[in-house]
Amino acid sequence: MVLPPAPLAGCIRAYITKDTTRRAHGTAQGPQLNRYPASVYCGIAWYLEGSSEQLGPGQQAVRALPATLLLGPQTRPLVTRNPGPVRTFGVVFHPQAFHRLTGLDISTLVDGLLPVQDVLSPAWLALCDGVRAAASDAQRMALLEDFVASQEPAHAEAPAAGAAAAVRWMRELQAHAAARGLGGSLRSLERHMRTWAGQSLRRLGWLSRAETALTRARLESEQSGHAPRWHDVALGAGYADQAHLCRETQRVTGQSPSELARRVQAEDESYWLYRLWS
Repeated sequence: MVLPPAPLAGCIRAYITKDTTRRAHGTAQGPQLNRYPASVYCGIAWYLEGSSEQLGPGQQAVRALPATLLLGPQTRPLVTRNPGPVRTFGVVFHPQAFHRLTGLDISTLVDGLLPVQDVLSPAWLALCDGVRAAASDAQRMALLEDFVASQEPAHAEAPAAGAAAAVRWMRELQAHAAARGLGGSLRSLERHMRTWAGQSLRRLGWLSRAETALTRARLESEQSGHAPRWHDVALGAGYADQAHLCRETQRVTGQSPSELARRVQAEDESYWLYRLWS
């Protein structure tokens, strides 16, 4: 995972790359699972080599995924499978920034895994082609940053990392709503929130809180060398109690907090994104 330069941190959340094509001879190269949490973010992923398929209940294949894929905000955990080695490049956007940049109603992208040619404008499709053809990931990032900078006024804030990034974009969204004079009508605010970020303010809040709580718990556990005390994590993040934290973590990740921590610490390869994200 690579963070964007400071002026674009309000638009681009991160870049994520994965390459399993260079493993040593003799290393297993069979099908590989990828597990992703429910998410507030939008993104574009390029399969530069190899392919991927979405899995459903029982890890049954639902469909092959496009080679250049637009991901909308996800309301439930997602599992994909790479039939063989892959090399991928992806960019993650804050949802309201993606709305500004594309003009898309983000509510139409929720739970979407869409071919970019079905959704994006010709200018964006040309960008996607350029990213695919670029000689390196550094060039791909430069292309994206030049394009975004040409479309979006610079943000002065430095990029937030870890838990802070999960809440900063929510503050920006609320400030934008206040500037537009939308705070007086809850119905109007919720309608605009769905257009800008795809989901209700309540759902955005609990997704962001869960990301913040789990990221902080892992970081503090690594620093202290002790397993998280989930009761303390729950109260520190504003949950009513530990059971409340467990329910929301199950909704976001498909696992209880302790089971998720165990799988991440055991270096279950399918949880690679969870290790990167924190």
